[in-house]
Amino acid sequence: MKSKTKFKAIICDIDGTLILNSKDAMPSKKVAEAVSKASSKIHFGVATARPFFYAKHITEHLQLSGPSIIHGGAQIIDLPSGKVLQEKRITASDILKIYNITRKLNLDFLIDEASETIEMPKNWQPHDLLGAFIRSLDFKTADSLEKILSEISTIYVHKTPSWEEGKVVVDITAADAGKQYAILEIAEILKIKTHEIIGVGDGYNDFPFLMACGLKVAMGNAVPELKEIADYIAPPVEEDGIVDVINKFIL
Repeated sequence: MKSKTKFKAIICDIDGTLILNSKDAMPSKKVAEAVSKASSKIHFGVATARPFFYAKHITEHLQLSGPSIIHGGAQIIDLPSGKVLQEKRITASDILKIYNITRKLNLDFLIDEASETIEMPKNWQPHDLLGAFIRSLDFKTADSLEKILSEISTIYVHKTPSWEEGKVVVDITAADAGKQYAILEIAEILKIKTHEIIGVGDGYNDFPFLMACGLKVAMGNAVPELKEIADYIAPPVEEDGIVDVINKFIL
């Protein structure tokens, strides 16, 4: 058991960690109360693959403040102001490369811009690019696509849980984006060390993120690969496992 006084920040994934892995889920009252107590003692932030416009209602509900990792590390945003502290944008040329690959494979391709998600249209004009994704894939297709896209050295490709049961999403950002890089920036902004940060997650994309933190926590519903490297395995999200983490390591 590591000392509660050791940690100065906790950074949590959202889907499957703070909330159920569902499009319309919100933190339970129990989670909200625990997060509020934790926030009074140390910095509490999120690290999510969601774009800010689709995470804002959750961060506002939890009354979070200070830096958080948004869009898989493509942005670090100050809460609740929404001020962008750091940004790593994907290039238009990489978007076109990915689109040509997904079109040949007959896969839907979506682009995350700063204020909305759009399907790749004809005669597309680049605008406020942050990243892209291919949704609701079976694991075999996702693994195959991830392997093909990994040949593009200027992008970072990773799987995240889908809101559709038994499916995954392939998320794509610039190569120098990613939760693990963003954790280093968060530590610098907060003027703390990465070993003073608790990282909590459940998905494939949380692996490098947790490896950068001083305490690696996997949810009980986490993928096996994440549990293997975790210092602690919390109860699953269905049992408000983050409350257990807060009580054990912060309060």
